[in-house]
Amino acid sequence: MMRRRWLIPALVITAVIEVPLVAISQTHRDAAASPSGPMLAPRMVSAPGIVEPADEERDIAAIVTGRLKGPIPDEGQHVAAGAVIAEIDNDDLKAELAAAQAQVAMRESERAKLLAGARPEERAEAAAELKEAEATLQLAQKNLGRRQSLVRDGVVSAESADGARANYDTAVARRDLMAARLALVTAPPRTEDVAIADANLAAAKANVADLEAKIEKTRLRSPIAGVILKRYKMPGETVSDLPPTIVAKVGDISRLRVRAQIDEADITRVSVGQHVTIHADAFGDRRFTGTVVQIGTRLGPKYIRTDAPGERYDTKVLEALIALDGHPPLPAGLRVDLFFDPVVPQG
Repeated sequence: MMRRRWLIPALVITAVIEVPLVAISQTHRDAAASPSGPMLAPRMVSAPGIVEPADEERDIAAIVTGRLKGPIPDEGQHVAAGAVIAEIDNDDLKAELAAAQAQVAMRESERAKLLAGARPEERAEAAAELKEAEATLQLAQKNLGRRQSLVRDGVVSAESADGARANYDTAVARRDLMAARLALVTAPPRTEDVAIADANLAAAKANVADLEAKIEKTRLRSPIAGVILKRYKMPGETVSDLPPTIVAKVGDISRLRVRAQIDEADITRVSVGQHVTIHADAFGDRRFTGTVVQIGTRLGPKYIRTDAPGERYDTKVLEALIALDGHPPLPAGLRVDLFFDPVVPQG
């Protein structure tokens, strides 16, 4: 009888142990039969992130060396796209530009005068002088004819006719001179003269364009419409282009996103379109929401620090971008914690 009482419990224990072993064995067989291997159980993934403008932040840097002129917009001030937020001292360039612009005006006047030719008064004067010379020539020609007739008749000597001939020749020369002058003041400009005038004007304009480009390089403009997020320099400070000195940082904070760092162990649990809950210590129990819109394709080093006990810094991370819903009052640069809704990874 004693032997039977021990036998029954032993059989019960054996049955209890055998059932789990069968179930575990079946689970391994199912996993081996699956082409994608065993499926990971869904769980919530958390990651640190940094709030940033949706179109990223832009640095405004100097590309020439010099002294900053103000005023520079304050942090938080809105600026338009292309607005000058600072200027590097360029008084010497502006003086050179004024002189170059005066040179252009002079070259333009020279060219216009060349194309217009003589003034109406000058043309009228030249025509009157030619008319006078022709009248003098006619008189000298008649006087020469009379003298030559008297010489043939023996009334006067040949020497008397020589004087009349000299006066006639002088009148002819003057008439020709006045005719040439009138032709000069009424003729169009020569092609080569116009070409020289055009070249002089083009050179003057090129000098102006060069100085304007140099002055433009001294103007620091905002590449986008947004808000001054950070001002690094003040008027009166010296900036350089080697390396470029960052004067201010601008961003469009009308739309925000979070740049998250996903631990390499969790990258298969994050996908585009996934819902995310965001928490920031500064806002207490308030929660914000967003959606994963982009996932990186290359792992990199971790650069966001949470200061949590036991946090590893030697792990690799994958960046993901989360578009925030609505218009949350989160400042750019704020570190936040993100919690991704659980999903079952594929593959």
